[in-house]
Amino acid sequence: MKILVTKFRNLGDVLLSTPLFASLKAIYPDSELHVSVNDFCTQVVADNPHVDKVIPYSRGKKNKQTFWQRIRTEIEFYWQFKGQYDLVINLTEGDRGYIISALSGASRRMGYIKKPTLINRLARFDTTFNSQQRIPTVQKDLQFAEAIDSRKVIKKVTLGWRKDHEEMIDELLSKLELNEGFVVVHPVSRWMYKCWDSGKVAQCIDHIQKKWLKPVLLTTSSDPKEVRMAEEIASHCQQKPFQLPQPVNLQAYAYLTSKASMFFGIDSAPMHIAASTDTPVVALFGASEPNLWGPWDNKQGSNYRLMTGVQHNGIHCVISNDNMELYFDGDRKLSRGMMAISIPQVITELDNELEKLSKSQQTPHTADTVQLTAGAI
Repeated sequence: MKILVTKFRNLGDVLLSTPLFASLKAIYPDSELHVSVNDFCTQVVADNPHVDKVIPYSRGKKNKQTFWQRIRTEIEFYWQFKGQYDLVINLTEGDRGYIISALSGASRRMGYIKKPTLINRLARFDTTFNSQQRIPTVQKDLQFAEAIDSRKVIKKVTLGWRKDHEEMIDELLSKLELNEGFVVVHPVSRWMYKCWDSGKVAQCIDHIQKKWLKPVLLTTSSDPKEVRMAEEIASHCQQKPFQLPQPVNLQAYAYLTSKASMFFGIDSAPMHIAASTDTPVVALFGASEPNLWGPWDNKQGSNYRLMTGVQHNGIHCVISNDNMELYFDGDRKLSRGMMAISIPQVITELDNELEKLSKSQQTPHTADTVQLTAGAI
């Protein structure tokens, strides 16, 4: 049996679909599972143990082509799916997934429907779900596996890595003289309005290093905007955090976060990666909805519990409000929710998690994960 899953979204979106891949393999253990994603997301599934083949959609390549070259590239991309599959699951509302489903010839077709159009009618889905459901992203995609066999659903986010990724990270950490007690701080995002104030991040980094004597590793992607923000944050720190001497890919980053005692950051792909390795996470939410996009708890097989107020009572906690208004400060887009998060609020949560780690004297992956959003105090 050949199965195709299409997900033409961003890094975090694809990562949160991996429980569906595992579930499909559990339901159909002898199947061949292919996954088609945007080319910049291939590393999210490249070493996934449940995926047999990754089919990239090359967005960047088309930008360098003439109109007729782009048309030919599109046709070649679609044609490779013609009559190839028994089951197709489309996890994207756009037309691309509908066209692939129509061409696949699959006897069973499943997908999201936002609103009826001519193209999505051609897809002829026999099982559909509403893409606008207000439920955690992992649970939303898992509906397709549950519709096939709910007894074999696996609720675990997975990002695999190889031995060479481990060797590279171990060498980099050795050069920095970092042991497993370090804290990873990733305060940047492709969408800069999700970021917190640089000076506030710096104060939290200083607090972690001074009070808890834990070295901080400040990470970023290779994007120039993110690099500049990380440099700005480091410049505000009284005690400079460590930084990797070179960018690493997502598989290597997953191994890196698996060795950390805690992750502190914002709503981003690295946050989801850290959570997938069972590393405790403190995440700030003010520009996106934590009940939909919060890090997934692999141990509980659920999203982190949403609460109001600041008391945990020993359970996973998200402190949230609904103020996600965006505004401009000069030419910079900001989130009122993110800017409203206070330093004392964040330091309280960092202390709670670090104290649990200190008292437990167990492996770094036993503490609770907490998300923070504005307006909780």
